[in-house]
Amino acid sequence: MNLMHLKVFKTLAETESLSKTSKLLDLSQPSINHNIHVLEEHYKAKLIDRSNKKVKLTRFGEVLHRYIIDILHLIEQSEHHIEAMISEVKGHLSLGASHTIAENVIPKIMGMFNHDYPEVEIQLEVSNTQHIVDHILENKLDVGLIEGPVDNDNIVVKSFMQDELLVVLPFNHPLAVKKNLTLRELASLPFVLREKGSGTRVVMESALIKAGIDLSKLKTVMELGNTQAVIGAVEAGIGATILSGLAVSKETQLKTVKTCKISNVSIVRNFSLIFNKNHPLSSIAETFISFISSEETLKTFKNN
Repeated sequence: MNLMHLKVFKTLAETESLSKTSKLLDLSQPSINHNIHVLEEHYKAKLIDRSNKKVKLTRFGEVLHRYIIDILHLIEQSEHHIEAMISEVKGHLSLGASHTIAENVIPKIMGMFNHDYPEVEIQLEVSNTQHIVDHILENKLDVGLIEGPVDNDNIVVKSFMQDELLVVLPFNHPLAVKKNLTLRELASLPFVLREKGSGTRVVMESALIKAGIDLSKLKTVMELGNTQAVIGAVEAGIGATILSGLAVSKETQLKTVKTCKISNVSIVRNFSLIFNKNHPLSSIAETFISFISSEETLKTFKNN
């Protein structure tokens, strides 16, 4: 049963004529009869009496007709309401995103949001988590999307999706054949890391400390300011790293790096939306937050 079935029934009930209904809806009479038959099968009741020249509703049909009038009216109202909401969402939205989110989540999100709200102009600042937090507090940004933890009473934090960090190795590295590395094997690797203040690095260090690894004993050979530079260094064989699985999905497909997990250690983090608790959100910012948190939006990443 769908909306067309309801519209056909309502029109037939009001015209009491197959021919008039056919002209109004530009449908053949067999098609009209099929629509009515679907409804009768669904409700398991006779809805139309065709014994006379005019089409008449049965008592079941009269009940359904009253409900259909209300249903179609509510649908029409919802369409007008949503059209009005979309037309109201226009103007400027200032976003900040940490590197992993900016490179792997934001492009798809912005494309989908722009499709639904074409009159919103989005300005995107890409930086590490700490800088995004600072700019939110200074009201330079409306909304931030970050990958690191935040501990500030003036920041509202809302998780919107999860991400897993993995060990990333050069494709031909001897340990790349393994699905899981021991802590001892991990400690033996030279590491290329994101800079201090990076959300990825904060989450990684916290997980390793919890697992009992002395960070001072990690062989850090290089620190770089963005994720792509880190991946490039790993591809060149300079060292291993720990990054989001999303961030290296293209490189794993191209077989320039391999990923593995750490035995008995799960590094799962939340990607979060943040905004200033003391600064009212604009209607555009509220719409964006609702959009990115919706199940329909998140499903596009779950299905990848």
